[in-house]
Amino acid sequence: MRIMRLAAVAFLTMSVVSSAEIPSEVQKAIDAYRSALTAAQQRSNDGAIERAFAALTSVRDALLQTKGGETALEALSPADFDRLTAAMNGAVIGRDEVLVVEVDTDYFLKLAASRGSRVDRAFFASLRATYPDSTWPIYVEQQTDYSGCTRFGTGTLVSEYRRWTRFTAGFPGRYTAAVRREVERVSNELTQSTCACGTNASVEQELGQFLRVVPRAPISAMVSARLRAVRAGRSDIRPQCISG
Repeated sequence: MRIMRLAAVAFLTMSVVSSAEIPSEVQKAIDAYRSALTAAQQRSNDGAIERAFAALTSVRDALLQTKGGETALEALSPADFDRLTAAMNGAVIGRDEVLVVEVDTDYFLKLAASRGSRVDRAFFASLRATYPDSTWPIYVEQQTDYSGCTRFGTGTLVSEYRRWTRFTAGFPGRYTAAVRREVERVSNELTQSTCACGTNASVEQELGQFLRVVPRAPISAMVSARLRAVRAGRSDIRPQCISG
């Protein structure tokens, strides 16, 4: 998979991405992100970094929108793709085996450390902990370019659920869409994943730990039902699963 990791160089020195081949809605999102990131680099503690992060989400949505059977990212010529990756500081972008448009967690963590507020630093420290390589969460073991197994029994599902629900409680109203996405993603792994990296014992261990640590979580009833199914030998979870 071809992924471009972009270094934290002076943003205003980057070449501007602009081409007749880039759809106007994509260009608009790119321009808005570049402007927001410039503001984030120049200001402190006023929500500028959060706005830049939100603008990057808009770029991702625009690039991954499908028209005529392919996304805008896939439709870019090689030259336009290179211009895009050169201009999108703070992003991880790829399109070979799978399509990737994600935040570069290292870049934004450094930006938050130098220009951000306490909430910015907390958010990107959490995001970096969840996505060490910017693309795969720590509770999923990558097995192919596009799929992986769930790491039941490692405690990472429990710890990440607690991490993101605690962020919501500690910083209400901040980074809300992203935090909700993280809570939903780890919740789906706990309640819906059928591909376990380890044994049934590891699944039982993780689900049991979740119920002990956060017994009043909204998903506790579903987790409890899964745990009973595992113990009864009627679970749909495949142990030592190879995904894909």
